[in-house]
Amino acid sequence: MAEAKNYQPDGSPSKLRSPIYVWQWPVRFFHWINAAAIVVLFITGLYIGNPILSSPGEAVGNFFMGNMRYWHGITAYIFTANLLFRLYWFVVGNEFAKLRFWRKEFWQDAVATLKYYLFLTREHTTHVGHNSMAQLMYLVFIWVASLVMILTGFAMRATATPSGALGLFSWLIPAIGSESQVRMIHHLFAWGYAAFLLGHLYMVFRQDILDDDGTVSSMISGYKYELPETVKPEDHPPSP
Repeated sequence: MAEAKNYQPDGSPSKLRSPIYVWQWPVRFFHWINAAAIVVLFITGLYIGNPILSSPGEAVGNFFMGNMRYWHGITAYIFTANLLFRLYWFVVGNEFAKLRFWRKEFWQDAVATLKYYLFLTREHTTHVGHNSMAQLMYLVFIWVASLVMILTGFAMRATATPSGALGLFSWLIPAIGSESQVRMIHHLFAWGYAAFLLGHLYMVFRQDILDDDGTVSSMISGYKYELPETVKPEDHPPSP
């Protein structure tokens, strides 16, 4: 975790601060592939669960549901492979690519950051990379929830294709009780992603606006900016 200290934003112009290379290209690659995959999975999953559209004509020439299931499955494989790729980069990436939730400081910072987001305090702990609250949300929704979605999704696929690799997931349905229960868990976690998206956007744009550190653009360029309190008074140009 990057060194941090408490401060109140002083509005120093970002042009006076040096850029810091934070997000390596594999992290940015994972982020956008993951975002696109979640959107496709959510939309196709909604239709599979509630097919509100119907195709006119014979089913043999209008295989709309089949296409939805096909793209849902293909995207699920991409989603899974992308997570495995990110897991590898967690090991070999720079310090900002890592997640150290087992440290006591992680949870202390998460509580302090949550109070800041809820307007319970005006001060917050600044970080060049993700703060602990953002890391905690990633841990819950990107890792734990993704594991649940992968297991339940492939388990339901295994009922139609019990042979091959998908057969490895067939144990989950009898372990939970029934396919309907597995489907319910799958749907609930899918809506959890929708809630995560709203929270994620709120925290990202709030930090970018209040800290002026280039949080939004950093996931494209990889660079963030020095925090305002690192700018010395002599760095400011003299008043005309």
